[in-house]
Amino acid sequence: ERIECYDISNTSGTNATGSMVVFTNGEKDAKWYRRFKIKPETKGPNDFAMMYEVLTRRLKHTEWPMPDLLVVDGGKGQISMARKALEEANLPIPLVGLAKKEEIIITSDFRQILLPKDSKALQLVMRLRNEAHRFAITYHKKLRSTFTFS
Repeated sequence: ERIECYDISNTSGTNATGSMVVFTNGEKDAKWYRRFKIKPETKGPNDFAMMYEVLTRRLKHTEWPMPDLLVVDGGKGQISMARKALEEANLPIPLVGLAKKEEIIITSDFRQILLPKDSKALQLVMRLRNEAHRFAITYHKKLRSTFTFS
């Protein structure tokens, strides 16, 4: 029913943001979208540490419904950090990642699933990833626009 997807956006580690988008029964559920400003302690352009921070912070919100599936934008590094956050929270939520260029689904145990481009499952995961990417970039651009040089 509920799928959450996460993405990170930053410029060389600055103004870093994370996004959480939610689809319920295969449709956008924007009332549950959340954005995260990455804390300054997570230094440098480290997408893996940023993904871990965002997921750790999200999983502390036990008042939010837990997903039936968690999707991260990325490959093995992002999967590893997401798996670590889930294990630390003691939550057995299924997890997959979507590697960008190849559009390969990667499972939490790093198996690769190559689906045909016309697969409805692949198209749903791609829609989730694209929406998370759009939402993260929008917030990142907003933060960047408030930064001015003197």
